[in-house]
Amino acid sequence: MVFCILYCEILSHFQNSQFSKPCIVCRAFFYIESIEQNLKYAEIRMKISQMLLWSSLCIPAMASAQTISFQKQEMSTQKRTVLCDLLPDQCRDKPTWTLYKTTQQANQYYLISNLKLYQLEQNKQNFKILNQWDFSKYTPQKVSTHWTTEDIDTPSDQRFLYPALFKISEKTSAIALVQSFHETYSGGGMNEEVADFFELIPQQKPKLLFQNIPFSVYRMIRACFSEEDYKMSGKGHCHDEENLVLNIRYLKPYTWQMQYHYTSVLSPASDQKAVNSRKNFILEKGKQETIQIPKSWHAY
Repeated sequence: MVFCILYCEILSHFQNSQFSKPCIVCRAFFYIESIEQNLKYAEIRMKISQMLLWSSLCIPAMASAQTISFQKQEMSTQKRTVLCDLLPDQCRDKPTWTLYKTTQQANQYYLISNLKLYQLEQNKQNFKILNQWDFSKYTPQKVSTHWTTEDIDTPSDQRFLYPALFKISEKTSAIALVQSFHETYSGGGMNEEVADFFELIPQQKPKLLFQNIPFSVYRMIRACFSEEDYKMSGKGHCHDEENLVLNIRYLKPYTWQMQYHYTSVLSPASDQKAVNSRKNFILEKGKQETIQIPKSWHAY
């Protein structure tokens, strides 16, 4: 079973949007700090719309008990009241929680709130807590990045729980705690994510499995530096765009195959070479992580 972990999110001030499917969750990264003088706002929006359309066309994986897909639920006033009664500590100061339903588990819900994960069961209009796992006090111990311009060795303040569970054994699943690292350039930017994976065991604390795993990347680099470049680009395609997509394939208990796909789509004005490359790695519990991202993918 393969889980697509291509994200879809606009990280600029223009628009915020997410796509999700019951069997797959997709997300790609965009970060636009500034607009070139000769690149119109409408053209920027068209570029983003085209990339979002491409991102949403991920081929859905077949439904399977190997993955628990999260479907975001509307937080009605009634549900909010019930959850506030159930979790008063999480309801204070305008909670930033999200409620999800699963297609594989009847009457099962998951609530993510402030780096805490609650597994809930619904009975008529009420909920009860089946399990809860707290990641709010966890500090990543291993931190390194590949696409940032400077070496990073300290955890990011921007951390979140990725809303999906991945089979890690015949009885348990794992969740990803993701760190985001952002950079802005003149006319572009970059977002890189790394993840720590935890096994979720009922009535126990989450158990760390894998650390500092490359999760996803989107980078946009300016390619037009003159009027001639702008004309060569087709009057708008003035950026090189790179994506790193991760697929996770369950092989056997506590063993995954990590399938990376790196692509770069270039402006006609670019002096770089386009890349479309794949690389697979094996992650196994108890063994040192051996993911070595090729330098040619993040060099520029």
